[in-house]
Amino acid sequence: MRQRSIFDDIAVAGENIEDRVVYKPIPGKAATFKAGTQKKIHSWFRLTPSFGPDLVDIMLQKLNHKDGELVLDPFGGASTTLIQCRLNGIDSIGFEINPLLHFVGKTSLNWNIDPFILDTSMIVIENLYQALSNELKEKDVEECGFEIPKIHNVYRWWRKDVLKELLILKHIIKSSDLEQAYKDFLLLGLAGILVPDLTNVTLGKLQLHFINRDNHDIKVFSSYKKHALMMIEDLKVLRLEYGYENALATLYHTDTTDIEHLNVSHKANVIITSPPYPNRYSYVWNTRPHLYFLDIFENPKQASNLDCKTIGGTWGVATSNLMKGIVEPLYHIINEVVEPVVNRIRLTDNLMANYVMKYFNLLAKQIIEMEKVAANNVRVAYVVGNSEIKGVYVETDVLLGKIFEGLDIGYRVIEITRFRKRNSGVDLYESIVYASK
Repeated sequence: MRQRSIFDDIAVAGENIEDRVVYKPIPGKAATFKAGTQKKIHSWFRLTPSFGPDLVDIMLQKLNHKDGELVLDPFGGASTTLIQCRLNGIDSIGFEINPLLHFVGKTSLNWNIDPFILDTSMIVIENLYQALSNELKEKDVEECGFEIPKIHNVYRWWRKDVLKELLILKHIIKSSDLEQAYKDFLLLGLAGILVPDLTNVTLGKLQLHFINRDNHDIKVFSSYKKHALMMIEDLKVLRLEYGYENALATLYHTDTTDIEHLNVSHKANVIITSPPYPNRYSYVWNTRPHLYFLDIFENPKQASNLDCKTIGGTWGVATSNLMKGIVEPLYHIINEVVEPVVNRIRLTDNLMANYVMKYFNLLAKQIIEMEKVAANNVRVAYVVGNSEIKGVYVETDVLLGKIFEGLDIGYRVIEITRFRKRNSGVDLYESIVYASK
């Protein structure tokens, strides 16, 4: 028997948003990216701030998803929502602004390629790799004729010997006569282990941190082979175990706050997503080695421009811009509920005050823009994180709930489920804001 959903009874407990906050812990291994590291397809690429596939299933149930209803994730990330929906036989669409994450999602969702062709390709790639690696053994990476990634201070990111082996492998994949879908799959296998396995970084609580790996035993091809073969085995199992064939998943490369140009034929009945948290985490910074190594970016300006557009971006030029002047609220509800919080932050730090105001301005803009693809009966679940900024508690979940209702576009917040305490503070919960029309 199906468990009762909060949307089976739309009555809301309490007029105040604060009265609708409940505490229902969900284990971190189910709620976070860690769950995905043990799941088929989800384990292909690690994105630390992602929620887990188990949490997608929980939200689908809470939102009372019905057969035939379309699911949307406007902040695609590593496409956890789309992958899990397709595994469950559910049609879904997603938006993602970061070109690396769009590549990851689009490639991870292409299950039509033949795993047995990939098996043969891996044998050929290994032979070519060994031959070219031996041929270039005595040469410095800069003497091998490969294009060096245009990332700033490239040898801070990679040891020269490791970078040479990486470039050999990338060259062999890209110059093969395989169809592009197969090349993308093999390149995704490389992207999946690039950080932290083969790069001079470690994954901190928020950002990548450089470490000295001069004495580490880094084996490029063996690491790649292990990961790629795991991915191929996943494809083989998919052919046997899942009824995903009739489930469609489409990921658009777009800014979720501006989707006017998209031609989406069907409206979304259910929205499951997680926007960036207001904690200065930069998806651009943390995918920078991938963006440059895979030749997606060719100059620093591309990274800066992307960070300026993203919700929550504050690195490089984005930081410089936020240091200037005062970012004003764009909507009445932002003025009403966010401005008082921002004013307290502005007493000590104008940059972070502007950051928080820009964050909520863009979040409100995204909710309004989503009207273009949302059905009349849409139910939504937004996974967000509360923050402490310059000693001021930013209750993101409650503020978002007030924004949903205050935009006057028909949303009613049903429940705010605080399911996990973040490691960085006692009251810094991660929450799911549930709302519907």
